[in-house]
Amino acid sequence: MTENHHSSASGVLTAGAMARLLMGAVFVIAGIAKSYEPVVFYWEAISYVELLDASREIWPQLGRLALVLAPLEVFIGAALIACWRPRIIMPVATAMMVLFIGITAFAWQQDAQIDCGCFGTLTERTPGEALLEDLFMLALLLVAWRWGTTRWTASSWPPAQRLVVGAGVVALGLLVLRFAPESERVASSDLKAGVRLTDIELKGLEGVDLREGAYLIEVFSPRCGRCKATVPKLNDWADTPGLPQIIALNEFPPDSPYLAEFVEQMRPRYKIASVSSSDFMRLTWRHGYPRLAYIEDGVIQRVWEHNQMPSVAELKKLGSS
Repeated sequence: MTENHHSSASGVLTAGAMARLLMGAVFVIAGIAKSYEPVVFYWEAISYVELLDASREIWPQLGRLALVLAPLEVFIGAALIACWRPRIIMPVATAMMVLFIGITAFAWQQDAQIDCGCFGTLTERTPGEALLEDLFMLALLLVAWRWGTTRWTASSWPPAQRLVVGAGVVALGLLVLRFAPESERVASSDLKAGVRLTDIELKGLEGVDLREGAYLIEVFSPRCGRCKATVPKLNDWADTPGLPQIIALNEFPPDSPYLAEFVEQMRPRYKIASVSSSDFMRLTWRHGYPRLAYIEDGVIQRVWEHNQMPSVAELKKLGSS
């Protein structure tokens, strides 16, 4: 009886330790992914800031503040793996997860069409999908907190503190090195010549990969009068041989009644795809819409605003260069 009891207790402690190690790895991967692509995470954070009804003037400051989450996640994850200072780290990690759950639950309740941003560009999930994952991870953290900190602690491992702090510092350095050179790009949107578009998921359109081939991209809204006025010109371009394929991007879901009304009323003869609100915002920030861009193999070559439409000859020259 005693032997069975000890075996059962040992199994529970092992499960708790495994939960702690797993969540440590999750935190580290999520933090590194955000630190490596901080611009993408910045715009995803801005979408949540907008959802929380913050003043537009402070969006950039709050977006930059949110970037601190990336190295903090790496720090917390490394501490979980090393079981360093568990009495502090476990409550902090759990509080962070509760915060994530609260934000994603609010976004899901608002039916927001935004990316979770939890793992940077590694994967895209809706707030509803992220909410389920976060609830599961919260359960793992609670198991780790209760049973996963009594074994393999770092109390007898002097280098643990240096490794944990070092991991956070490295992630912070990576974040700064990757984000600082893009300050101008962030200030004027992601739709800028020379920028490689990353993490743009096209919904409602199969068989198109913006990373391969040449495309003329329009960023538009089906409720925008100026956007509707450009449809005849885009239809003419779509019927003109020698011009790049036209893909129009909007932030409404593919089954949106606004999009259906736009298609029925305007009869566009080019392809239309939906992107997340985060992606739409980063392509239109401080410029509005419609906007046009010529893209080759995912790299933006030229950008035109609504009052600077190119000529057919100019587009043919771009396509043949």
